[in-house]
Amino acid sequence: MKRYKRNRSADRAGFYVALSICLIAVGLAVWSAYTNFSDLYDTDDTYTATLTSQTETYRQVSQDVTGVTEEETEGEEPETAPEPEEPTRKGKSITLYESPTDTAEEESEEPDAESELSSLQAVLKVTDSLIYPTKSHSVLKQYSEDAVYNKTMGDYRPHTGCDFVADEGEAVYAMCDGVVNNISSSELYGIIVEVESKNFTVYYCGLSGELNVEKGETLSTGDTIGAVSVIPCESEDESHVHIEIRVGDKLIDPLSVINSSD
Repeated sequence: MKRYKRNRSADRAGFYVALSICLIAVGLAVWSAYTNFSDLYDTDDTYTATLTSQTETYRQVSQDVTGVTEEETEGEEPETAPEPEEPTRKGKSITLYESPTDTAEEESEEPDAESELSSLQAVLKVTDSLIYPTKSHSVLKQYSEDAVYNKTMGDYRPHTGCDFVADEGEAVYAMCDGVVNNISSSELYGIIVEVESKNFTVYYCGLSGELNVEKGETLSTGDTIGAVSVIPCESEDESHVHIEIRVGDKLIDPLSVINSSD
């Protein structure tokens, strides 16, 4: 009987030892899980803090470079590129201006084959030999596609015609047969008589108000169109008449179609 009691006490002691070991193991497992979760949470916080710090650093650098914060740019329209400055040459502005030939009436919107001509092709289109518009045949300033100095305007610009020397009041003659297509007045070139002849047009610029022709009149070579007056944009030059010739949309040098033997 006494022996049986001793064995029962030993079994109970073993049970409690085993239970204690299990509880310790569970406790260790719970602690390990908690520690791992805590480390993960701390790592996420560190990553988030690092990312936030980098973002703030980028914003600060951007603000230092541009001088503009993100708040200031919100809702604003993007700025367009600045307009290019006007071209200059030797410190002088090249003034954009309309040629006397720009006073002609607008043509049809359909493309004109003559507008695509080269300079040589345009000259060859003029089959007639033109005469000088003045008695002296002297040239004051030749045609130039390059910018040349204009003493009156004080700038550089292409000289789109040819200036023929003539005293003020001297007669200006029709350089070819044609019809007076238009008569106009320009602030730069004074009174302009436009004479159409076949496939080209001649512009007589800087005439006096007392003309010898009227719109729609048919002219023959050598007829008197009018008299020389002042050309406002070339008033500092010697007295002359300014002549421009256009084939389609192409300006040509008047001297290239004048019969120099006349």
